[in-house]
Amino acid sequence: MGLDVLKNIESISSKSINLKKSPYIFQTVKPNKKEEFENEGWEYVPSKLKKSIRIRKHKPHDIYFEDRIWALLAKMKFEYLNEDRNFKLEYQDGLKKQIDVFAGEEEAALVVECKSTEKRRLVNYQKDINEFIGLKEKLRVAVKKIHTNNTKVAFIFATNNAIVNENDRKRLNLENIFHFTQDDIEYFEDLTDHLGSAAKYQLFGKLFSGQKIPQLKNRVPAIKGKVAAGYTFYSFSMEPKFLLKIGYILHRSKTDTETATAYQRLVKKTRLSKIGKYIDKGGYFPNSIIINIQTKGKKEIKFDLAGNVKHDSDTSLGVMHLPKTYRSAFIIDGQHRLYGYSVTKLDSHHTIPVVAFHNLPHEEQARIFVDINHTQKSVPANLLNSIMADFHWGSDNDRLAISALKTRLFTILNSDDSSPFYKRIILSIERQTKKRCLTLKTIRDWGLTKVDFFGTLKGDKLVKTGYLTDVDYDRTLSKSSSFIKKCFLKIQNGLENQWEKGNDEGGFIAMNIGVTATLRIIDNIMEFLVKFKSIKPEKMSGEELADVVKPYLEPVIEFIDNLDSEGIKKLRSLFGSGATEKVLREFQYPIHKDFEEFNPEGLEQWMKEHSGVFNKPSYDLGHNHIEPLIDNFIKSKLKDQLGKKFWWIQGIPKPIQKDCSDKRIDAGTGEPDWHFLNTIHYHSIIDKHWGILGEYFTPPGMENEKKSRKLDWLKKFNLIRQKYSHPQRENTTEEEYTFLKELNDWLRNKLIHKP
Repeated sequence: MGLDVLKNIESISSKSINLKKSPYIFQTVKPNKKEEFENEGWEYVPSKLKKSIRIRKHKPHDIYFEDRIWALLAKMKFEYLNEDRNFKLEYQDGLKKQIDVFAGEEEAALVVECKSTEKRRLVNYQKDINEFIGLKEKLRVAVKKIHTNNTKVAFIFATNNAIVNENDRKRLNLENIFHFTQDDIEYFEDLTDHLGSAAKYQLFGKLFSGQKIPQLKNRVPAIKGKVAAGYTFYSFSMEPKFLLKIGYILHRSKTDTETATAYQRLVKKTRLSKIGKYIDKGGYFPNSIIINIQTKGKKEIKFDLAGNVKHDSDTSLGVMHLPKTYRSAFIIDGQHRLYGYSVTKLDSHHTIPVVAFHNLPHEEQARIFVDINHTQKSVPANLLNSIMADFHWGSDNDRLAISALKTRLFTILNSDDSSPFYKRIILSIERQTKKRCLTLKTIRDWGLTKVDFFGTLKGDKLVKTGYLTDVDYDRTLSKSSSFIKKCFLKIQNGLENQWEKGNDEGGFIAMNIGVTATLRIIDNIMEFLVKFKSIKPEKMSGEELADVVKPYLEPVIEFIDNLDSEGIKKLRSLFGSGATEKVLREFQYPIHKDFEEFNPEGLEQWMKEHSGVFNKPSYDLGHNHIEPLIDNFIKSKLKDQLGKKFWWIQGIPKPIQKDCSDKRIDAGTGEPDWHFLNTIHYHSIIDKHWGILGEYFTPPGMENEKKSRKLDWLKKFNLIRQKYSHPQRENTTEEEYTFLKELNDWLRNKLIHKP
């Protein structure tokens, strides 16, 4: 078997690649066959054809996934690819293995096994993985026979929508078989769309990290020195194509735990194109690309000092031996300039200035990136804020360290494809969708800052450990992520349809307000279990703690599941930081009904108010006493001042006159317009006639306040009026009823029998 069984990239057209990448199968048929094909699931596609019509149908999900990977590798310009899924590798005399996707060239070859499910679900691939492992080395030999004995061979187990269990993941990793999820494929598709074939170097960096790059010239004249912080740096100039081969970028947009704390954003195609054109016109960049060269342990970079060179600097001159391995140089700043050379038309030998640090800590790399980019408009503020939080991981300042822990916790949950939060959180630059509608800031501010998961701070010191605190921050992160993941899996599984909706119509629990309220109720449950069930969180794993909490989440799940559309609409319409508190009470109540001893502070008062006991007396006091009192007094004073004939025309603002007129017409009544005045209008009327009405509506003790502050009581009264007028939406509280009583006493004393 040789290269003749494969397709050369030169013989593959762009049209063929695009057809592979498309989710559709296309066909051209006679117009009289249209209905027949539509009955079979095909759909009509508008085209310029005159004697035929174009139709299309969705590819089966497994074929589409294979085609996407094939198209991806073709766009990366691998020299040879399999023609279709019928390609087989002969690994032993007469024995062959069908290969889903194969791509190769002299430098490297890829063997890809593809697995796809229609919907996201947990799948056991033990049998398939065992077969792949058993044939791996024989397949390696077969591939080398096609290419050369020096060809590097990588094996990829690619899955789409499948949640691969931990044992299968470990086996693949142990056998050096790369597991690519749909997110890895999507990432490399995006990268290839931007970079073209240069994205292949990023792929090689992932697959062949630390392996030698053959025939690579690596000696460059350089200056060696140290910065004030003590880090070693090298300054030199080199050809971009060399740096592309050894370089690697951890992009924060990737959805995996490896890049949870990465600082680079994905390259922009438009910016690369502009840079490429600029270079083609003779342009150049005098500022240096900044990289970090990573070597194992304390291994030094070989540096041959130049002899017989006299100078007065603390730096050294010499020849630097760059690593001849993939993924040995991490790009800190300048990725667009570097990759800009990959899209130039010139096969130039341009060199670019480079400053290379050696074994720079990750936090220091990120700090350099932020220092350089914090004023650049092209870098989103959310991304910079997220990176800044990473600086404080494991800090001696407990406040900063716990803040970093909260950020990293949900970053990891967002990247874990077995987590309910998988791709649900807007961390930095992602676009909001119906499902990706959670924001890290809201989860932190409304949820995590209000719970006792991570302990109590006094100043910047931790004075009391929390329910999820472990011996160090890494262990705390592991414990808390497994705990929250398992608790929310309970919610997701119990409210599957709700969770899938996100913030779409009818959704609630997977929105910011639902998630933060759930975090708060979990905290309530933990407090109850510690105080009344004597559990010891510090002696339990995250999963063990979740198992104890889960039974108390059942009443919450049942409550949400039984909500009608109006009930869901009411909860999701709440907004502001106080909204979570309101939903929290709704969650506490069903738990209390099932577990009577569960009785958080304030719940009994809420139940009393929630019963509607204050609705009727509030309505009576507000509608039958306070509203008429204000209404009659304002009309009386305006009539006295402007006359009974002109008080309405001259005294009432025109927009209010129009509003009242519209309400009268809608009501179909012959009543005068002023019968339709309400508390919403009073504020504007009093404000307009402050000289006449101001002293009567200024609360005692507020004589020296601004006018707007003097009328705050009227805004509060209107909010309460909305409640007692529509008790089916929300009940009036005892505090609000007390306010009405005090307001009525004050207004009666102020307005009745006053000149």
